[in-house]
Amino acid sequence: MRGRTTVGAAGAAMALLALAVPALADGAKPDLTRFYTQRPVWGACTVKGAPQGMECAKLTVPVDYAHPADGTIELAVARIRASGSGSESGGTGTDAGPSGAAPAATAPKGSLVFNFGGPGESGLKDLGGFLSDTEGLADQYDLVSFDPRGVGRSAPVRCGTAAEKEIESSDDTAPANDAEGRKQLVAELRSVAEECRRTTGKLLPHVGTINASRDLDVLRQALGDKSLNYFGISYGTRLGAVYAAQFPQRTGRMVLDAVDSLTADAEQSALAQATAFQRGLDTFLSDCAHQGAGCPLGATTAAATKTLDATVTQLDKQPAKTASGAEFTSADLRTAITDSLYAEQLWPTLAYGISTLHDKGDPAALDQINKSFAGEDAQGKRAADDNSKEALLAINCADEPKRPKDPAAELASLEDKFAKASPMFGPEQVGAAVSCTGWPAGTDYIRRIDRTGAQPVLLIGTRGDPATPYQWAAETARRLGKGVVLTYEGEGHGGYTASRCVREHADAFLLEGTLPAAGTSCPRETPPAH
Repeated sequence: MRGRTTVGAAGAAMALLALAVPALADGAKPDLTRFYTQRPVWGACTVKGAPQGMECAKLTVPVDYAHPADGTIELAVARIRASGSGSESGGTGTDAGPSGAAPAATAPKGSLVFNFGGPGESGLKDLGGFLSDTEGLADQYDLVSFDPRGVGRSAPVRCGTAAEKEIESSDDTAPANDAEGRKQLVAELRSVAEECRRTTGKLLPHVGTINASRDLDVLRQALGDKSLNYFGISYGTRLGAVYAAQFPQRTGRMVLDAVDSLTADAEQSALAQATAFQRGLDTFLSDCAHQGAGCPLGATTAAATKTLDATVTQLDKQPAKTASGAEFTSADLRTAITDSLYAEQLWPTLAYGISTLHDKGDPAALDQINKSFAGEDAQGKRAADDNSKEALLAINCADEPKRPKDPAAELASLEDKFAKASPMFGPEQVGAAVSCTGWPAGTDYIRRIDRTGAQPVLLIGTRGDPATPYQWAAETARRLGKGVVLTYEGEGHGGYTASRCVREHADAFLLEGTLPAAGTSCPRETPPAH
């Protein structure tokens, strides 16, 4: 077990900063000047659905920051200029004016950089969709995002056709709970890891969050900002926390929503998520039943649960058929439930979809949920530049230092624990505990983050978040050393888009530097009907 450091906050910050700047074998620091002196050339975006006024650029970064002469990659970056009059990007950061007074409320504040999660989500694709929720920020900030290394248009991780099909299907398949099934799963995991190494090449060992954070600092400098103002969601909170540890003196106003764990290993994360998704499902069924006759699943929680269980049994006996003729299995139903628990506004659609599947054998509503979340077209195909699942696996494994010595035996020892924690999701989620089998051990840097020395950070924890359980927000706040947790007493993955109250607090911090008092919470809000 790793011991906690006992040095003071300043000492810890210096130690972490030293870790962030790699030294060469002879003790010299690599020369990164050419990366830190570049300026992006902004032009038109070719991203499908990009909003009017969004600009795109390329940024060059080294494959390996310890050996920058060994090759470079290009990062795809997008920007939406601040809408306030006279806005100019660059150099303003969050610094006070010459007199020491805070800048005027209407003064441009430079850039606000977003990461929307995953890992593996494309910032170029997601930035436009976030505009309606950031109206309060767009007047004073240039809104900026990027595809992190290994993602989308930034030197994407590739794993070969066969391995990518295996990664795709692994979302919908529980490992068989017998010796032969476990052995087959482990062999498939090793094969995927080998194909990813072979196809992606020398970038693969360098796709993790440590290097993405260094890229983030190059981006900050390229934008002309003295400090990084940042908004991270889900995995983006891990990236933000790592940046605060590596570059504490350059960390500006930082909001972390749907907070990831810095300490949980693959098994612990998978078990916590299975438990949280089960709790979310139970809440969904209870909420539906409280509508009485308005709930298509049943007028009591027991009746709604019985309808769902019967639907699963029905699909296990005979899968339904989608409009395209594809099979819709109980695994597809679980995927639709998982997807819908991310956003409470989808719960009415989920209830309707389960009822129509149960009563009529029609999976259309649930199939549409799955396709929408997976970014698939009507034929179930992902866009050619969507490598989100491959990137998620590669980045998570680069950030995970532990590897199972005997993956099949570990699976066997965990199956009962996972099934008990979540009868619905545990049997599928258990495979995530050994998903990095065959990959080289990742960094332990993230596990060692302890009191960064950065300025206070605002962390948003949603009480009913199924993907990043609420307790992770308080845990990460402690690891950062200076963090205020704002609680959203609602459901779903993330609070900023779900709650006006949360948005007001987050915007006040990003615009004025005003943090809510410790212990502040926002009540659950009823989402608009769909």
